[in-house]
Amino acid sequence: MRKPHLLLAFALGVAALGFVSRADAAEYGFSTYGLGSSAFGAGATPPPGTYVTTVIGYYSGETRATIDFGGQIFTAGAKAKFFQSALSGLYVPEATLFGGKVGIALTIPAGHVDITAGITGPGGATLTRQTDGWGLGDINGRIQLGWQSGTFAHLIYVQGVAPTGRYKVGFEPIVGLHRPGIDTGWSFTWEEPTSKFQFNGTFGFTFNFENDKTDYQSGHEFHFEWAVGKEVSQGLVLGIVGYNYRQLDGDSGSGARLGPYKGSVDAIGAGAVYTTIVGTTPLIFNLRHYEEFDPRNRMDGRMTIFTGTLKF
Repeated sequence: MRKPHLLLAFALGVAALGFVSRADAAEYGFSTYGLGSSAFGAGATPPPGTYVTTVIGYYSGETRATIDFGGQIFTAGAKAKFFQSALSGLYVPEATLFGGKVGIALTIPAGHVDITAGITGPGGATLTRQTDGWGLGDINGRIQLGWQSGTFAHLIYVQGVAPTGRYKVGFEPIVGLHRPGIDTGWSFTWEEPTSKFQFNGTFGFTFNFENDKTDYQSGHEFHFEWAVGKEVSQGLVLGIVGYNYRQLDGDSGSGARLGPYKGSVDAIGAGAVYTTIVGTTPLIFNLRHYEEFDPRNRMDGRMTIFTGTLKF
């Protein structure tokens, strides 16, 4: 590539690095609600007590766009890797409300992000930037109310997200999105008593507030998560899991310089749940993996989540 083209590629590279952080809807291409966090047992509220869950997750994804600049074609893209961990507590009191069990939860996440962005010119020369770092995530609190009727359990919930995570405007290793939000929805779990097949689902809506650091208003979102499985032995359930995400309205605000983007993505994968008792203490392990497909204005990736829950 000749030197003038290198200078042009450099100028476009600066623009592209901003592009890959904002072209995906909602802002940064991610939701404050963690897709895949609801699967087996989605609609069940456990017996009264205090439950502590440890969460470990890993996500890797990429996004790519083509830029035509005066007949010269440039390819801009980004790759992101997130290691996530969280500690979540759920308290279920003895008292009931409207005939249902109340649950109050608090989740404190943390993680490491590694982002690489670059642009490739028509001559093959590539310019890249990379950033990574650890930090606290966006803390969220949740209240739910659940009911049980035979083998059918369901609940309604409201979850609030506070912008507490590591955040700085620019090409930075952000762990939080600095986007307050409220997610509300309905979850269900039903098991067929004879075959031990179970069906689980969560319908949710996320209402986003403006990121006041960037004046970016992400559109509101819908998510449906599901899990279908069968108890193959005492305490062990195997099955398939997935989620479907749709952004309901476009991004807005002075910070949404690329227009009213809407995002969508689907995912499918495998999951397993194992429940056992150590002494007199119930212990639940949950493992699931998702492969995303048909992304629109979002990253295309894959995610693995492991959780362990202990009752006190």
